[in-house]
Parts: sequence; C-alpha cells; structure tokens
Amino acid sequence: MKLEYTCSGCKKQNKYTPVVATRGDLQMKVGDEVNVNCGHCGKQDKKHINRIDGVVDNKIILIAIVASVIVTIVLWNFYGAIGSITGVIPAFVWMYETKAANNFNSYKIRRR
Repeated sequence: MKLEYTCSGCKKQNKYTPVVATRGDLQMKVGDEVNVNCGHCGKQDKKHINRIDGVVDNKIILIAIVASVIVTIVLWNFYGAIGSITGVIPAFVWMYETKAANNFNSYKIRRR
C-alpha cells in the first residue's frame, strides 16, 4: 500500500512518503494536518489526514508476478504441474494490498 493525496491546484495524484498501517497511526506520527508540496506544479498546501488515501501499490504486485513466474519455472522442473500452484502468489499479494488500503481508507479522523 502507498499513500497518495490530490493537489488542490493541478488535481494530480502525489505520493505521500510516511507509510503507516492505519490513519490513527498517521495521526500519531504527524498530527491532524500535514504540509505537502506538489511534485507537478510545486504548490505548497496543508492537507488534513482524511484527504490522504491508501492505494494499492502496483509495483509490489508486479514483483510478486515476476517472483511467481520464476518459482513456478523452477518448481515445474522438479515437481511438474504441482509447481504451478505457486501461480496464485500474485493473487494473495493483491488481496493483502487491497485489504491494507481498505483498512486505511475505512477509518476517518474526527475534525476539531
């Protein structure tokens, strides 16, 4: 999972670097509002942590696909078709990433 926010000036998605498991952990780490700087237009802004969203990190899923293909090829030589069971590794990684993003996004902080 990675964290992203939308720039209020150019409306582009930007990555937010401190990655934590829950929005409550993010609040404990940085407070209710964070200063962000858009990588596209350079606008500096304050965002409430409810405006930061967790999204599935496709790079991790791609790495899981590549690792699954390599492990499947290696195990195919030793165990035959049973080695193809490792082809479900990317599905498990995708489900984990989706669940982590959903857990982060489902919890909102009360505004003061």
